[in-house]
Amino acid sequence: MPKISITLGSILLIPAVIFDPSGELTATVISAALHELGHLIMITVCGVGMRELRITPYGLEIETARRYGGFAEELAITAAGCVINLIYFFLLSPLQGIWHSVAYASLILGVINAMPVLSLDGGEALFCVLCSILPYGAACRISRAVSFVTLTAMWVLAAYIFLFSGYNYSLFIMTVWLFAKIYCK
Repeated sequence: MPKISITLGSILLIPAVIFDPSGELTATVISAALHELGHLIMITVCGVGMRELRITPYGLEIETARRYGGFAEELAITAAGCVINLIYFFLLSPLQGIWHSVAYASLILGVINAMPVLSLDGGEALFCVLCSILPYGAACRISRAVSFVTLTAMWVLAAYIFLFSGYNYSLFIMTVWLFAKIYCK
């Protein structure tokens, strides 16, 4: 049985979810839980096992019980969250109410996580594929360069949306946070 810990930020998020009048935050949290469930299912299918699960406001941080058995196994585990999000989008989008919102939150979460940016599933998948065909150092350099170009494009789009809508700043904040996480270590 893995050790499970919950960060203070996650605990502080609970009242916001409970008292969310629009249901959008609740739908987002449900779609994030489904995303992480995809990773957990694939970890179990691959027999990797889990040592520790840390629940954070940004998702699960999973410490596995053993190293991955190769690039194919790592790629399957990394891609599983986005795949589950897309499956739930197709399953839930015909429904009404909160489930319709969960469907579209799953689509957005799956697409954003599939971006080739380190720290996101797409970036980790790209790095995994590059490591299987290139030396480690070259894979690192290419992954960081692709992450930088993708994040820059996302940031420009986010700035454009924010400037013309005047209020829609969530993508802008996310890109700044990802830049800081990747390049300010």
